[in-house]
Amino acid sequence: MVKHVDPQGVSDTPDEWLDQFGTFSIYQVLSEIIELWGLNVQTQVESKKIRATDREMTTPLLLLRAVQLGVQIGEMDLLTIGTINDMHTEMQNDENQGSYSTLASQDDMDRF
Repeated sequence: MVKHVDPQGVSDTPDEWLDQFGTFSIYQVLSEIIELWGLNVQTQVESKKIRATDREMTTPLLLLRAVQLGVQIGEMDLLTIGTINDMHTEMQNDENQGSYSTLASQDDMDRF
């Protein structure tokens, strides 16, 4: 994009262009990044769960759920922990399909 604005004032390759900028060690700002990350992952909404989670989420449990879902290790970068948990919950719901005695109608949804 910079080359389109000023074709004469920009290096020929992206690497040459990037080399003109100064660098610094990420460790200089790591504490601020971690603090901001912590603020970003905090929730502002009260949990809607009726009961506590049965199991604490650990790396082995996450990998087990991914394997149960058929998620390949290369696909793990594309999914969040929440997405994998949601997919696992939906899989369990599908297995218990007969236990739903009533399905919502359009009228039920409209009233909701």
